[in-house]
Amino acid sequence: MTESSLSSSSTIPADIKRIGILGAGQMGAAAAVMFRRAGFEVRLWARREEKLRESKVALDAVESFLDEHFGTVDGSGGELHLEPSLVEVDATSDAVLECVVEDMGEKMDLLKQLKSCRQRDALVMTCTSALCISDMAAGSGMEPVLVGAHFWNPPHLIPVVEIIGGKDTPGMQVERAMALMKSVGKIPVKCADVPGFVGNRLMHAMWREALAMVDAGVCSAEDIDRVVKWTFALRLPALGPMENIDLVGVGLVHRVESYLFPHLATNAVPSDALSSRLKGGETGMDAGRGFYDWKERDAKATVVLRDRQIVRQLQFLREQGVFDNPQ
Repeated sequence: MTESSLSSSSTIPADIKRIGILGAGQMGAAAAVMFRRAGFEVRLWARREEKLRESKVALDAVESFLDEHFGTVDGSGGELHLEPSLVEVDATSDAVLECVVEDMGEKMDLLKQLKSCRQRDALVMTCTSALCISDMAAGSGMEPVLVGAHFWNPPHLIPVVEIIGGKDTPGMQVERAMALMKSVGKIPVKCADVPGFVGNRLMHAMWREALAMVDAGVCSAEDIDRVVKWTFALRLPALGPMENIDLVGVGLVHRVESYLFPHLATNAVPSDALSSRLKGGETGMDAGRGFYDWKERDAKATVVLRDRQIVRQLQFLREQGVFDNPQ
């Protein structure tokens, strides 16, 4: 295990030595560094050579952050190559992680080009947060090799990776993906191929209720964030929702839900609070305004605070031995 690993890791799978990363954005760059630090030979590809060259900034930033907070890797670290040829990545990779834009058509078009990986039964993973793996595999002809691997942002810090097999994905491929993630210090969680998988279903259920309360004037967006950040979010790293149900008691939860559920949001379309901002161009940090005025608030400092807090949580949990037997 490298010094920068966040959790216990297992031996690198014997049949996987070279990793191809398709897409040099935030996810792709972080994944490339993660695999390199774990000892793999990595080839990072992007559609445009200019984007590939520009990725050096993101790669160096992730490396520096991990060096600072988790220590440098020893001599077991692998090599990372910027590879402009998709044909070369396809021909030489034992495993591929596709990290291009979250668009079913674009992902399928790219996967169709991995003919060598398909013929060799290489492990092919798609980094999607919600798209159907079965549909993607069928549309690209990758049914025997494709596995979903949902990394959470920031991918170089969040330990869990959701692993999803499609309806025709061989169980062996899912197990190979699970073993690969363990070998780089991740905690793989096997998920069914349902929209949103596990984490996004939970997160968007909370967001739906939060947005419904903004629509109804129950409270402000700022107060929702205050309540979440300074109440149940503080205990979540140590106590998940199912553990908390056991703590307070199944009977109490049943009584509360019997009363509360009829009053919760059930809308099947995005909220007015979201739609109105989208129409008005208030699309979030990049636009300078969403639910907050990001011309007044420091967006970069907010992201830095997020990452530092994640590091502190990870270091504390590692000291407690949580990652030795993740529950």
